[in-house]
Amino acid sequence: MAILKDFQADALRVRVSDSREAMGRDAARAAGECIRALLGERDEINMIFAAAPSQNETLKYLAREEGIDWHRVNAFHMDEYVGLSREAPQSFGYYLCEHVFSLLPFKSVNFLRGDAPDAAAECARYAELLRRFPPDVVMLGIGENGHIAFNEPHDSFDKGTHPVTLTQSTIE
Repeated sequence: MAILKDFQADALRVRVSDSREAMGRDAARAAGECIRALLGERDEINMIFAAAPSQNETLKYLAREEGIDWHRVNAFHMDEYVGLSREAPQSFGYYLCEHVFSLLPFKSVNFLRGDAPDAAAECARYAELLRRFPPDVVMLGIGENGHIAFNEPHDSFDKGTHPVTLTQSTIE
């Protein structure tokens, strides 16, 4: 398992792996380097985690990275289905608990409450948390149609935290 290509495209470093396992290991190593560097400069940092099968290998290897004081990391999750509680196996909070949040001793873990009675109020609550704890590191993937979390390719990021209706290609 190896890196097949490693090049720069404008400001973006691109690495192509020969397997998901190699990609996850490489991504976790790069994230670990970034996290250790930031913790060398600050008392604590804030991280957002995506929940998707594309993250499986990266999260597995990130949890094994040495020299990271996770007690100084505030964790957030990126998105959630409206109407699902964190205990629902389909929820992103459930996935993240299984794959990372229960494995590492974070300073805090902050969840979006998919089962909140008022989705807009929950988005406002979470947006305020992110203003108080601005993200330093975001662990995400890009969907096959170009979506990031539940932000479709045509969506503006100027909307901030908000409920969305998914396109059929994202649902599929």
